Amino acid sequence: MKFPVIFVYVLACSWLTACGQHDARCASIPGGGKYCLQNTAMAPVFETQQQVDISFKDKHESMIASIENDAAGLDFVGLTLFGQKIMHLRYDNQQASALLSPDKRLDPALMLALLQLALWPADSVRTGLGTSMELEDSGTYRRISSGNKLLMDIRYADPATPYHQLDIAVPAASMTLSINSLPEDTSQVPGVDP
Repeated sequence: MKFPVIFVYVLACSWLTACGQHDARCASIPGGGKYCLQNTAMAPVFETQQQVDISFKDKHESMIASIENDAAGLDFVGLTLFGQKIMHLRYDNQQASALLSPDKRLDPALMLALLQLALWPADSVRTGLGTSMELEDSGTYRRISSGNKLLMDIRYADPATPYHQLDIAVPAASMTLSINSLPEDTSQVPGVDP
């Protein structure tokens, strides 16, 4: 079975950043630094399905991400474009865990950390960043760096609902993600053909 490049990326990052003792809430960030997952109540309650188009070196893949966040926790489900579930990650405000993973070596905290770095409020993200890391946030973009090294560059189409459309670049991994929320199901709306 062929898995989307995102899993190859997460696995590669896990190998590149592995370091001794591991806190189930914290992840090593590609290029250096660490991020510890923050309480899910720090972000708004939301539920969305997104198409994630991933470019990793010379490969291009797409997947569907189903994300739910509330005060009790954060759920991330990765699906093929045909709807086959290939990954289910959960953060219960105590630890990150993989309920379903294509590879046991994948660090569930890393995928969820990337999500929080992009979508959680700036003050919450700053609290989770390692000591050498900095966050620059303008509302329309977010840059995360360590020293003079750019770790992530995030651009938002609409800062009021940042998860609707955003682009993420992770230079150390030669990876970019273009993320767009999928339209809500209109099959139950009168006058709209499914």
